[in-house]
Amino acid sequence: MQRPLTWCFASLLSAVPMACSDARPVDEAPLNFVEDVRPILEAACDECHAVDPPPAGWRSTSYLDAIACVGPEGEPADEPSVLPPDASAPILRALARDDHAGLLDEEQRAVLDLWVSSGARTGQADMHAPGIADPRSPDWHADRLRESGWALVLDPDQPDSCGRCHEGAPSRPEGVTGNPPGAPTCTSCHDQPGGVFACTTCHGPGRGTAFDACFRPERVGAEGAHAAHLDPSDWRAGVLSCETCHPAHTVDDVGVGQHGDGTIQIVFDETVAGSGAAFDPETKQCTVACHNRGGAAATPRWTDPGPVVCGDCHSIPPAGHDPRACTTCHAEPDETGSVLTALVFHLNGTVDLGDGGGGCGACHGEGDDPWPRTAAHSAHRNPDITTPIECNSCHVVPSSVGDPGHLDPVVGVELTFGGRALDRGATPSWDGTRCSDVACHGAGLRGGGAVAPVWLAGPGSVVCGSCHPVPPPAPHTFLTTCQSTICHGDEVVPGPDGPSISVVGRARHIDGDIDLGPSP
Repeated sequence: MQRPLTWCFASLLSAVPMACSDARPVDEAPLNFVEDVRPILEAACDECHAVDPPPAGWRSTSYLDAIACVGPEGEPADEPSVLPPDASAPILRALARDDHAGLLDEEQRAVLDLWVSSGARTGQADMHAPGIADPRSPDWHADRLRESGWALVLDPDQPDSCGRCHEGAPSRPEGVTGNPPGAPTCTSCHDQPGGVFACTTCHGPGRGTAFDACFRPERVGAEGAHAAHLDPSDWRAGVLSCETCHPAHTVDDVGVGQHGDGTIQIVFDETVAGSGAAFDPETKQCTVACHNRGGAAATPRWTDPGPVVCGDCHSIPPAGHDPRACTTCHAEPDETGSVLTALVFHLNGTVDLGDGGGGCGACHGEGDDPWPRTAAHSAHRNPDITTPIECNSCHVVPSSVGDPGHLDPVVGVELTFGGRALDRGATPSWDGTRCSDVACHGAGLRGGGAVAPVWLAGPGSVVCGSCHPVPPPAPHTFLTTCQSTICHGDEVVPGPDGPSISVVGRARHIDGDIDLGPSP
């Protein structure tokens, strides 16, 4: 309930707020946020400043929010302190602006002035120093706990153990339950999973204030590149775990060994950071596989402002790399390699090609199917006159991505004929537009209308007579009854437009042999 302060209006409005404190009855407790200030903010400020996100980055609903910095665009206040005990306090300066005029009446403003000038207490209890809940105060409870080696929350037998009065403390003396009047429950502020010993309590975000630019301006920059590694939304699909760079710790480790002793331990997870990953504490430089790929900033300092851009970790393209556009082989970057358009594979410890499937189809086709869908590939992949043509008929098929000649700096597709293309002693060639003297297309069979097909013309229509005449020239018989039992049997079937290859015959047609008689 708000306390009447009409007895000190004159001094509050005509002098520095501290002048009012001497006139206050000595038997009345100092003003506090819970009883005196929060009701005023609820009535005057919550309509705008209880929403998410709040205007100017300032929220009215809790003590820590109320004493935080406030500026026209939410920037930290110019003063090094959050609430200096005079009219320069950010909350009082904000209320003095024209756009906030009239929000508080004289009595409400007097309460707020006196609360600020008397130390901005949080609650009514007077067992602790006024700054026990104020992160900028030398009496802030987190500093006291750290100085005690966390004994105040771990050892219930300490005379000033937190658990003697506060529920939610990690340990309480035997038989102690409940809270004395005015003593808050620890989890009323430490409401993250894990309570007081949640990782966010010390490390943030949440209730962690150790690196807060508002509460601890002297620590600005001390957080280094943590934010970039914890929220890598522009360069990595997943969040890096703390164990990537630090030893794994649990709550039970606090106050035992090195967890919470003020020493920052760097122990890299080599499955992510690479073998031999190192950190130089003098220069603050990291030498880790995540960055050290031959780029312009391969060994960044932890305190570098960033951001890291494409080209910092690896050159574009990397040395000895195929010079074609990145999109030729990779799904995530744009053609220039300077922008990531998707985040699925980047910095996952492997170099993923295409859709990341790991097989030939990841780049050349779809899924497990290695066949490209360009030009006449589909006609060779699923022909209607023979079985699918093997890739090695036109290309050297590597056993792995890193084989010599595969993904080399030579621009363009390299054709090296083999397999069925060389049947009957054929010597095929490729001039960049069409294939010639390929056994599959009738080399050595003396005739045919498609013996030198144009690759980019697409699949076309290959029929009997395209690769060899019907009938072929002598010494072949002049008869066209190809389906005769003594000739090609069930391999060929007659039709109104001439013979065609049967479904059974596809297994024998264009196999390098001239088969006579029916299929076995």
